Amino acid sequence: MTLKTFAAAFLAVCCTVAAATLATHRPTAVAVAVVPAADDLVAYGERLVTQTYAEIGPDTGKPFAGNRLACQNCHLDAGLKRSAVPLVGVDKSYPKFSARSGRTITLVERIDECMTRSMNGRPLPEDSREMAAFLAYIRSLDGPAAVQLPPAPPSPAPADVARGTEIYARVCAVCHQPHGLGKRVGQGYEFPPLWGPDSYNDGAGMDHFHRAVGFVQRNMPRGVDPDHPQLTLQEAWDVVAFLQSRPRPHYQAAP
Repeated sequence: MTLKTFAAAFLAVCCTVAAATLATHRPTAVAVAVVPAADDLVAYGERLVTQTYAEIGPDTGKPFAGNRLACQNCHLDAGLKRSAVPLVGVDKSYPKFSARSGRTITLVERIDECMTRSMNGRPLPEDSREMAAFLAYIRSLDGPAAVQLPPAPPSPAPADVARGTEIYARVCAVCHQPHGLGKRVGQGYEFPPLWGPDSYNDGAGMDHFHRAVGFVQRNMPRGVDPDHPQLTLQEAWDVVAFLQSRPRPHYQAAP
């Protein structure tokens, strides 16, 4: 065997041994957790606010909401309208004392109150992607701390259900329908129900007289604002009295 032939054979053996060694000692793959980008969470949070029914509604694989409403049915325009329970800057207000709870609560707890009352559903797990997305979206709405408008002034005269029935038929039924069960579009509503099984329950803020009257007079019908209301204060009290007389789900406290 010549020196050249020996060198070639030796090199071939070395390569074979090296390949076998690599084959039996491959490095273990490292599992890397994929953390969603902040922008992805904000976008998901916006969908949760505007299309709650499609993301976590009763017809989805994550039925945290018990009805087919959207958060923006109360927090109008995705929480941007200042006269309609705005979400802008609301994260700066928490933790804060809750008269309803009788203690200081966090923003996470306040979101879950909406889930169990207005959405007639169940709390979101604190470590869920949904809770993270709600928080990310709210925090993305940078601005001064939200100023909640005061409750409506007292009714000039006792609220009257009969007058409210007439006002509802004349002003509200064109959108919310004469039966009050809303106008369905796809999985949700173009105009939400104001009573019935798919409405907010009797533990929601909108079931409180003063709060509902203020919301209705400042924002309804859609397109009005506090400086140009369509309903008088008395009319708002009367129509809310009618709404309060209608059936809706009963609030069940989370276990």
